[in-house]
Amino acid sequence: MIPNPFPGCFIAFEGIDGCGKSEQFKMMVVYLRTIFEKEMKKIGKCFVVKETKEPGKERFWGAEIYRDLHKTDGLHKTNLFGFQAWYARDSKENLRKNIIPSLECGCTVLADRFRPSMVYGARFSYEIMALMLLNQAIIGEDFIWPDAIFIFDIAVKTAVERLKQKGRILDGHENEKTLLERVRSNYLAFGATYPNCHVIDGGGSPEEVFNKILPIAIAAIKSKSGSVV
Repeated sequence: MIPNPFPGCFIAFEGIDGCGKSEQFKMMVVYLRTIFEKEMKKIGKCFVVKETKEPGKERFWGAEIYRDLHKTDGLHKTNLFGFQAWYARDSKENLRKNIIPSLECGCTVLADRFRPSMVYGARFSYEIMALMLLNQAIIGEDFIWPDAIFIFDIAVKTAVERLKQKGRILDGHENEKTLLERVRSNYLAFGATYPNCHVIDGGGSPEEVFNKILPIAIAAIKSKSGSVV
């Protein structure tokens, strides 16, 4: 992984399914494009936000991932590391086509999931390092690391309740709970190991959680020379 060398700011939103990540992502996009952008215009500065999501259904490897997830005997069942290699290839394409060009132009890029989501493929926390090496090998010189990574952490019971409220069909409560417990543990291990990670308690209201991440995001944006020009 390479510290972001470009003038734009790169921020990723992460966490287990049901943690509220996507809602926080949307709230940040709205805030930056309305309140923050207007504040910058008042002082004669330009500010542009770009959104991205991984995996991307519009990209080759992203489409392959979504197709495979609907197969009962797909690669995601038979070869977890091979399946994670598809995610890395999708991310490489996203970095080259979308993220890096935007950062080069001084835009702020918000990502709904990035490579920290590889922890879903780790059965044990020690496998995270192996997955990181896999990602580095595939993505190579394009592996630009975010300036801030928000990992929203909540109790698995709360996450499952939220998913059910949204009408999401789970693959058996116990299996889903076991999976999410493992992934939650992996995210916490990841956040303690790799740079620029901010583990955020996601158990409060959306507004309470947003107020925790906003000052961190603004500080990251203002620290980059080209994010506000």
